[in-house]
Amino acid sequence: MINYLKRYKNQVINFSIKKAYSYFFLNDFKSTGYYAHLKNLIFEFLQSKYPNYKKELFEKRIKSLILNYDQYKDFNDALNNLFNPNYNDNLQDHYKNIEKNIFFKFILNSLNTKLIRNKYSEIYDFSINEINEPLNILEIGGGLPHGFIYNIWRKEKLFFKNFNYIDADLLHTEFVKWYCHKLKIPSEIEIFPASITPTIKNNNYNFVFAKDVFEHLDDPEKLIDNLIENTKNNKTLLCLDLEHKGEKTTQHLNPNLPLLKNKLIDNKFKVIKKFEEVHIWKKII
Repeated sequence: MINYLKRYKNQVINFSIKKAYSYFFLNDFKSTGYYAHLKNLIFEFLQSKYPNYKKELFEKRIKSLILNYDQYKDFNDALNNLFNPNYNDNLQDHYKNIEKNIFFKFILNSLNTKLIRNKYSEIYDFSINEINEPLNILEIGGGLPHGFIYNIWRKEKLFFKNFNYIDADLLHTEFVKWYCHKLKIPSEIEIFPASITPTIKNNNYNFVFAKDVFEHLDDPEKLIDNLIENTKNNKTLLCLDLEHKGEKTTQHLNPNLPLLKNKLIDNKFKVIKKFEEVHIWKKII
């Protein structure tokens, strides 16, 4: 063991420094920050399910998870694969088994204020100014809809008219339902089976946000066709992540997403703004 530590001393030190830097300098733990706001909402949600849950215990547990997340972030998935060789055959069971992991990763994102601004809130801000009227929002595979929750936290309910949300029947979707009910948000929550491409039934939208979702679907081309068909005017903005997602995996069924951009171009859509992997498309009439 001593020889091992001597051999890998620099790697261990570098890892510890990186972890400490990430924890103390990249994360926003301020009591007035977005993470604190979201964390309080999460606790209220959990307390509605478990009335005897104490805030002090919740705080202790979530702090411990954040500090030690690297040690067991993929542990459940590895255990399920170890003891059940058919674990990944049923994607509904797969996602249900890791729903708490997924929810916690969404919560972790809220600590990184730069990430929240660059990949979520600034897209909302640009679209609010571009459309110049209250948003009729459609979030597809919204997960924890950070752009929406962050903007309500900052602007209350002045920037939108309706909130439509489509996602799988997982714990974070249950939270979004609870959140909309708590704030009396005019909303429609639609649940679809994990990995199965949803059909857009409500076309009363002028703002669509879909990030980290197309690669998870069995037929992403169907969803693009659906959005193209339902977008009739040149005011609606499609904020879509259609970048390549690497190798095909259990969850990434269709990672070659740039092919879908051609569909939009062929139907007279044009990118008017880029926010890293999310590009904002508008129909040119």
